[in-house]
Amino acid sequence: AVAVKSAERDELAGIDLLSPFSPVRWIVTKAALAEGWDCPFAYALAILDHTTAQRAITQLVGRVMRQPQARRTGREALDQCYVYCWNTDVREAVAQVKRGLEDEGLTGLGGEIVSESSDTRRVEARRRAPFRGKDVFLPLVLHKDADGWRELDYFRHILPAIDWDAIDAPDARDSKTEAAIRQSATVDVDDAPLAVHADRTLEIDRTVRLSWFARRLSDLVPNPWQAARIAQRLVENLRAAGQTDDTIHGRRSYLAYALRKHATEAIETQAERAFVEKLGRREIRFDLEAGRPNFRMVDRYEIAVPEDAGLFARKDGTPLQLSLFEPIYVQQFDSALERSFALYLDEQKALQWWYRVAMRQSGGYYLKGWKPERIWPDFVALGGGTARRPHLLVFETKGRHLDNLDAAYKQRVLEALEGAFNCGTMTVRDGPAKGVFRLVFDEAEFPAALAGLDAAG
Repeated sequence: AVAVKSAERDELAGIDLLSPFSPVRWIVTKAALAEGWDCPFAYALAILDHTTAQRAITQLVGRVMRQPQARRTGREALDQCYVYCWNTDVREAVAQVKRGLEDEGLTGLGGEIVSESSDTRRVEARRRAPFRGKDVFLPLVLHKDADGWRELDYFRHILPAIDWDAIDAPDARDSKTEAAIRQSATVDVDDAPLAVHADRTLEIDRTVRLSWFARRLSDLVPNPWQAARIAQRLVENLRAAGQTDDTIHGRRSYLAYALRKHATEAIETQAERAFVEKLGRREIRFDLEAGRPNFRMVDRYEIAVPEDAGLFARKDGTPLQLSLFEPIYVQQFDSALERSFALYLDEQKALQWWYRVAMRQSGGYYLKGWKPERIWPDFVALGGGTARRPHLLVFETKGRHLDNLDAAYKQRVLEALEGAFNCGTMTVRDGPAKGVFRLVFDEAEFPAALAGLDAAG
């Protein structure tokens, strides 16, 4: 049940960890997780060294949280992962992980990282009185199958549209030569001058193996033969460019990184094209038309907050007026920008309600695009209290320091879904609805994000 995974000893070679017949339950490793190895269904992580680097801790915890094939059980103890630290300040580790996730664009996850050593309590949030007992539906991204409409699944509905044969290896010249060099020195106890020995290359096996590169594509390319083909093509291109096995071996880390980056970009380009084309053909829908599965908002949910958690209120201290749920705590927001935007929403008379999306609560709302990961917007709102054309508003807030590739992807998904939503025939009460989906980077963009809402009323 215990296996070792290291550079010197790999007891997982040839073992399918996803097989129900696999006896492995615990894995001992020194650096495999940090170096990019994905361990499926890793629920418990024990960090036995004194790790303090924020990036290292974030990578380790992130790989335990990343469970692409996991399903919720409905039992909280089983729907969580656990990290045990030795000789580490748990509070500081939790703070580092939260900062690391936000720096990498994974906003909204801060509230999911909870320290067991901190004093927390569970509180229940309920719908505000005007909205209790009423059905609140939100649109899902749906795909048309032979037996009807179902929620979009990346592996079932997007991956089959990828032309794998069209994905080639990256340019063989796109790397820098890296050679492993060892330098040694001796120091005499009698304070003799330092003697530096001549540099020499390490005595290691430099045979080029396709598995180095192919396994880096295993989670991107589902067909191992295609992964091997792309890896072989890379090696062939390198050799054709005059590079020897010694050179390839010395550059293998960067080459594997370049190969993975190239394959990711090629797959995402095709996936986006397939997604947009299916939207155009109405094979993918994003609306609330009757007869299709929709997202149903819960009436209440539970969250864990610190014992000293403070209630979130308006700037003058008065209670919130338009939040769909109450109570709302300051700790439910990951940044000052989120808090400012929530207060801005609460002042809009043309809104019926706004909802701060929380991932971990039962019933957290999400969107889907052409990548396997879900998109968890920060806010959802319903506008047009007396409008003939109500507005469904979806917002993602990001500081300017997070204006990166992740933000660009979400921006394109929101634009595509907004177009699809507004091309549909969705109605709310007695009129057609309009969708407004925006990415908000700073407070100066608040008015533009809700532009036209007052006119709808």
